[in-house]
Amino acid sequence: MPESTTTAGVVAGVVIADEFLRGLRIAVLGVTSAVLCAWFLPIALTSPQAYTSAPLQYACLAALVVLLFTAIAMVALDRPWGRARWPMVGVALVATVLATASVEPEQLILPPHWSWKIFGWYAVLLLMDLPLGWFFGALGLQQLITLGQVLVAGQGNEPTLVEMGVTSLLVACWQGAVAVAAVALQQSGAVARHTAAEEARLRLSEQVAEQVHTDRQTRYDELAATTAPLLEGIADGRYDPGDPQVQQACSVEAARMRRLFAESDEVADPLEHEIHACIDVAERRGISVQASMRGALPEVPLPARRALTEPVIAVLTGARSSARVAVVARADQVSLSVVVDGAEQIPQTPASTSDEETGRVEVSRLVSGDRLWLDVTWTPATASHDPAA
Repeated sequence: MPESTTTAGVVAGVVIADEFLRGLRIAVLGVTSAVLCAWFLPIALTSPQAYTSAPLQYACLAALVVLLFTAIAMVALDRPWGRARWPMVGVALVATVLATASVEPEQLILPPHWSWKIFGWYAVLLLMDLPLGWFFGALGLQQLITLGQVLVAGQGNEPTLVEMGVTSLLVACWQGAVAVAAVALQQSGAVARHTAAEEARLRLSEQVAEQVHTDRQTRYDELAATTAPLLEGIADGRYDPGDPQVQQACSVEAARMRRLFAESDEVADPLEHEIHACIDVAERRGISVQASMRGALPEVPLPARRALTEPVIAVLTGARSSARVAVVARADQVSLSVVVDGAEQIPQTPASTSDEETGRVEVSRLVSGDRLWLDVTWTPATASHDPAA
């Protein structure tokens, strides 16, 4: 199966699972609203004589209605329950317990005793995104409290307990089935998310591997154009390793190789890192190099860094005994200045260049006696096109 098809399928699975869970929350809200407002509320309002305290009964109903509209608002805004979940569950539990306490004992198995059937729907609604143990624990606690209230009210006879048990079992099965479906959808969404994250990680690993391979191939191609012919010439005897020009060419290629390796390092200032790689080759030849840097280096693209350091490599590898390297950085310009001795043995450096990718690279060369001063200045393409700059 193509990668894009697999990924699209996983993402679609996540979206479908989330939409199903949201739809289930809306459905449970609808059932709870219908049961409370269309069934239990009319019964309670038309049966005030069935309660020992009608005001308390209606206060509990009002609390559950307010709680229901709060849940509707949160679902409409697509907000998770978060920490508000537990106070809402607590309000529902206290309201149903107090409502049961205000029912006349002989009415406990009759329609006016509505409160012991409604709590399960609030528990489903508020706990459906948690493990099933939370729902069944909350429902079991409410049922045990109701059983205790029935026994305290003196209604512990067998017919009453059997009828309440059967009714509780039927209602709990219906509510439990919805809770199980919600947890199953939640698990499906979690599996889909995990699968999508794993596939994204694998795709990233493949992209990194491909990029590493591409970088290595690029470096090999660049070295093959200059380093390989030099090594082949030394190997087959065409070049004399004792020839100063061959030695200098080897130093130049060594500096280029170190620069190429430095380009792949993760550092804060790539240009400074690559300059030090070039200096290191000169220092290994016994050249005393003094380096200084002023200003914060801007982000210099790779082609521009190579254009900046290429003339420096040629000059440093030709120095006789000493060299000074100074880097001056501005927001829109970087200058490299190199002063070395042994000017007579240093070949010509690359000329000034300018293009959209690299920007403007200007090379200045001044010889005084046996000393050579080289200045390489880079200006971004955007700045070089700006008349004010």
